[in-house]
Amino acid sequence: MSTINEEYSKDAVVDSKLGKRKVDSEGSPVAGSRMDVSKAYAGVPGLLQKVINENDTAAWAEIVEKIDYIYANLDSSLGELDRETGFVSQVQSPIRSSKKLLFKPNLVGPVAIDAGTHGEGLGAPICTEWPLIAALMRWFHDRLDIHYYQMALGEASTSALLMTISFRLTFGKDITTEALFEGRSEDFYGGWGFFFVRRYLSERHPSSHEDDPMKGYEDSVAGRFFPPGKAGDRLMVYDLNKLDEDASRGRTVEVPDGANYKEITLHKAIVGGNPDDSEDLKDYPGCVLINVPKLKIHAQDLITNAIKNLGIGLYPTQAPCETGSGDMKWKYACPSRAVPSYKGELPHMPWIVKMDDDTNLPVKDEKGEYITTKTAGMPGTQADVIRAVQNQNVFMVHVSDGIDMINISHNPDGRAVRIPEGYVWASLDCVALDLLCARYCFKTVPMREALKLKDENGWPTEFVHHVPVAIIDGKNIATEEGLDSPLFRYNLYRYAEARGVGQQKYYVVGWDTLTKTPLASLDGHLGRIEDRKFLELMTKTMYYNPSCMPWDMQKTLLSYAEAHDKLTGSSFLKEFMDGYDENSDGIIDYDENGRKGVWTPGFRILSHSFDIMLTEEYGQLRGTFYSIADFGLKPSRKDWNPQGHDFMQEYSLVTIATQAFDMSRSEEGGGRSLRSGNELGQRHVA
Repeated sequence: MSTINEEYSKDAVVDSKLGKRKVDSEGSPVAGSRMDVSKAYAGVPGLLQKVINENDTAAWAEIVEKIDYIYANLDSSLGELDRETGFVSQVQSPIRSSKKLLFKPNLVGPVAIDAGTHGEGLGAPICTEWPLIAALMRWFHDRLDIHYYQMALGEASTSALLMTISFRLTFGKDITTEALFEGRSEDFYGGWGFFFVRRYLSERHPSSHEDDPMKGYEDSVAGRFFPPGKAGDRLMVYDLNKLDEDASRGRTVEVPDGANYKEITLHKAIVGGNPDDSEDLKDYPGCVLINVPKLKIHAQDLITNAIKNLGIGLYPTQAPCETGSGDMKWKYACPSRAVPSYKGELPHMPWIVKMDDDTNLPVKDEKGEYITTKTAGMPGTQADVIRAVQNQNVFMVHVSDGIDMINISHNPDGRAVRIPEGYVWASLDCVALDLLCARYCFKTVPMREALKLKDENGWPTEFVHHVPVAIIDGKNIATEEGLDSPLFRYNLYRYAEARGVGQQKYYVVGWDTLTKTPLASLDGHLGRIEDRKFLELMTKTMYYNPSCMPWDMQKTLLSYAEAHDKLTGSSFLKEFMDGYDENSDGIIDYDENGRKGVWTPGFRILSHSFDIMLTEEYGQLRGTFYSIADFGLKPSRKDWNPQGHDFMQEYSLVTIATQAFDMSRSEEGGGRSLRSGNELGQRHVA
């Protein structure tokens, strides 16, 4: 299967800026393909709009050509991964034993196709691209001789149920969540696009194979559920959230050395049936899991990639609590109503505040202090579910969609920015894969220079990027270029390795289509080999999420706070450090999110806001006002609400910092310092 020049091997000695060095060859292999972005899925939303609205055959032919291009390049990632690991036989064997090849995309906002215009929906940039899923399914079908009816697609999208309700209210059309993933329900178009995956696979189907990838579509539209073992010749779509309709679809499994959970309830399409029940095992034989995340910068964490697509994405939204009280309460989601909207009961930060279910506000003790519990936070939440799945002998292959990486926002809010990087990465190790991707995102300094700076400054890593830093210029704040790295402050990969999720040590193999040279890594740095020389590959983009300013852009934020304090006598720097630096080491790391557990009430309030929007006559108005007032404003100061809440006090500083940074980059900004900040930002944003 290999496309790599056989003269190259991962043990090669190459010339580099550090002298003659041997490229990496130890740890977990991460195999990649670097593609021409313009030939991949760029422009597909506009072409698909022509297909739907005008039945434009030329537009469909162009889409097919783009998927063919991605498919042709997958050998450079998956083929090379097989050469390093022999994973193909590890996939084929359980499939022959009746397990399903289950593809798990990231569909956090599954509206890639706008239901009104059929053009690009708000979810298009942030979802795993359906053309990549089409190419992947074809690769496993053609290369591994796996029938389409031996495959399935499964997703536990947080917002899928909300989207179907929104479609009903806006268009008067009732559709199932499975049809939302399909993107078509009879003559109604809107959602993700799996129907067009089916169409592509049907047209690229070898005549020697008799399976039909279109079978299963009508079941999605009708909402008919078949356990994987009874799906017959269908390629099924599974909403992995739906454990409330039939409790027998879920199984509670043990979490080895669980941190936040000792056991987790998951859909049996993932973990298989009860090992002590032969009939249940026939219905739910388990799966080989193909994890296909979209590489994005996250709002409550560092990145969305392989770990998070499982670590949050496998928890079912509609998993009822077994309280016996008759109340509609969910194990991992809120609100406690028929339509949960966030997986807000999952610990997204270490400190979790006790909540009043009636008011959606935190509970205080007799001293007026919030009642909180310390958890393992986001790292524990993610590691728990992955370890639970690993413990069920689920073989996993991780394929990261980094053809367009997503900057600024991971939500369907219209702020996501596509960055055309061109990569598809594959690995059997989600920790190694994510560390490589994180290092790529936050490195804009060549390794020789970075290693020197690391030694001079005592940095924990040389993977650093350029950021704007504030300096005082007379009575003004000006901007100069500085260096920082979120990896100075991020602990997930070390934690996940200690939990047995994977390892941090990796080496890179693969192929750069643009230069027709092999991919490799040197001391963890990504590059390619040309004429026996190692040439680094680096991004030109300053990746960050505005909601994570104190963590993603800490040096920028704190330098501006300090400069403002010196010029005006304010105390912003002290407020930031008092609010977040729990161990008083002068660094706000990603596990220091504030002791008031802001995201617990935050998810509750935002969930209740959606509930208002969907159930009340003027819900769009009142729900929006409620979310802004009760989450963003009133609880930021005790004297702004009758209950004396201030759980938003620290996070309100983040909002202020975000707005200030956006203003400094605005073309409307006046003064040399503001223009300087904007010029710096533009220089580092591709």
